Amino acid sequence: MRICFIGDSYVTGTGDEACQGWAGRLCAMERRGGRDVTLYNLGVRGQTSRDIARRWRQETAPRLDGRDEGGIVLSFGVNDCARMAGGQPRVSAPESLKTTRLMLEGARQLCPVLMVGPPPVGHDDLDARTHALSAAMADLCMKLSVPFLPIWEPLRMDPLWCAEIAHGDGLHPAGGGYAALARLVHQWPAWRAWMRTVAPLRARA
Repeated sequence: MRICFIGDSYVTGTGDEACQGWAGRLCAMERRGGRDVTLYNLGVRGQTSRDIARRWRQETAPRLDGRDEGGIVLSFGVNDCARMAGGQPRVSAPESLKTTRLMLEGARQLCPVLMVGPPPVGHDDLDARTHALSAAMADLCMKLSVPFLPIWEPLRMDPLWCAEIAHGDGLHPAGGGYAALARLVHQWPAWRAWMRTVAPLRARA
């Protein structure tokens, strides 16, 4: 199964000393379990939903077009909520949700789609806006029948995630935090349902 993970620096895995992030660690777990998955990490650091909307079709097409097995995982939102110099968020909540809807509606016409919510980053003001956006994204995904995994609350309660974002660059965890996030996705029923459809790895001679 070819899987395109599309999003921002948290998808890229910024801060991970192993350069895997949660997407790489997640797919490595599946391959160790004997599932034939191919990862395409299409995260770009600093991008908002507006930026991602401009590129997702062009980047997924050569990787998924014409394939019987493929999927898209979307994850973004922290950069939308970050404030600019004037005090307003980089992308307003209504625009974020409108853009998210358009991406989800377009993507699900091509292949199965999952969405992972934005994480907490250890800054109260930004976290409050991100938490609110995550809740609104969850409502939108429910209306569109797209599985959504809220990660804000469990990661906010995870001592390793919180410690690593505090001692790293102030926003991103190291490998331990990404491993914690990978485990959340790995245990998610919607992800497990995807994995039940994946062909086993071929035995090597």
